[in-house]
Amino acid sequence: MLFRTVSLACLLLLALPAWAARTVDVYADSAILAQNASNQDQTEAVREALIRVLIRATGEADIASQGRTEPLLRNASDYLSTFRFQASDTLLTNVLGESVPTKRMVMQFDQQSIEQWLVNQRLPVWGTRRPEVLLWLADRLQGRDRILTDGDNHDLALALNNRLEQRGLPVLLPIMDLTDTLNVSFTDVYGLFTGDIEVASDRYPSDAIAVGRLARQSGGYQADVVFLMRDSRERLQVVAETETELMQTLADELSNRVADQYAVLRDPTMAGQLALRVTNVRELSTLAAVERYLESLNVVSRITLRQVEADAVQFDLEISGDRNQLRDVLALDRRILPVEELTLETQLDNELVYRWQ
Repeated sequence: MLFRTVSLACLLLLALPAWAARTVDVYADSAILAQNASNQDQTEAVREALIRVLIRATGEADIASQGRTEPLLRNASDYLSTFRFQASDTLLTNVLGESVPTKRMVMQFDQQSIEQWLVNQRLPVWGTRRPEVLLWLADRLQGRDRILTDGDNHDLALALNNRLEQRGLPVLLPIMDLTDTLNVSFTDVYGLFTGDIEVASDRYPSDAIAVGRLARQSGGYQADVVFLMRDSRERLQVVAETETELMQTLADELSNRVADQYAVLRDPTMAGQLALRVTNVRELSTLAAVERYLESLNVVSRITLRQVEADAVQFDLEISGDRNQLRDVLALDRRILPVEELTLETQLDNELVYRWQ
C-alpha cells in the first residue's frame, strides 16, 4: 500500500523540518498464478510484471506501447534476478467455471540492468527515493460532505491507492482528527482554498500538497486539483466516465507531475559537471556512507573524490539534468542538508555545500 498510515504519536514526533521522501521498491513485483500454471503462463506473468516495473522506473504510463520496449519485454525473464512462490488464498475461475487454487509468484528484477537499458534507450530514470504527496480530497458523490482520510477503504480510496501503487508514487492522506477538523473545513478543500490547508499541512511530513474536489458532470465525473510542489502552483483537471476511472486518472496525473520533476534522462554525452562539498565527515565510515548515498541518486552519473579535509570532503559530480534537479533530489533526504554558501570562493567555484547528518 502506498497510502502511508500516520498515527497521532508519529505526527508529534514529526513536528520537525519537513522531510517525507520514501524509498519505493520499484523493481519488485508479484503475480497470482494457478497452482498448475504452465511455463507459458509464468513467462507471461513475468512480462506483465516487467511492464509494471518499467512504468514505475520511468514515470511513463504508456511505456509498454512504445515499440522500442518490445525486445526487452520479449526477453523479460533475462532481467529477473530472483523469484519464489508463496501460498495464496485467492481463487481463480477456469473456463469450466470451476474454482482453481493459486500461488503467488514474487519477483525481483535487476535494477542495474534495467536502468542501463533505459539509459541506452534515452528513456528517463526515476530513482527509488521519491517525494511524498499530501492529498486533501473532498467530494459530495454520496450525497454528503466527505474528505478522503487515512484508513478509508471504500471504492474511491481503493481505486486511487491501487493506481498509485502501480505508478510508484507515495501519497499521504490527512487523519482528520480534532486538530485537522479545527483548522480545515470541507469548504476549504472542496473550494480549493489552499491558505489554511497549507498551514494545517505543516504537521504532516510531505514534499508536495494536492488539494482537490470530485464532482459529477454531464456524462461522467470531474476532478479539479491545485498541486503545490516546491515553489510552483499548478491547476489540474481530469475527467472520466466512472468514479473508478476518475481516481485512476487523477493518480496518473499526480504521478506524471512528480515524474516530470524527478525522472531524468541520463545522457552521458550531455552530462554536466558540478562540485559538491559535504561537511561533518570525519571518519572513513562516514565518507563511505556519503559515497554510497551519492551513487544511489538517479541524477548522478559519476562521482570523483577530489579532496579530503579534516571534517569535510569535496566531490566532482557528473550529473544528468541541471543544478536545480540535483538540489531537488538532495532535498528528499534528511541525512544531507544544504549549507548557506557564505564565502566568495565557494560562490565563484559554483560549488554546492551540504552537511551530512
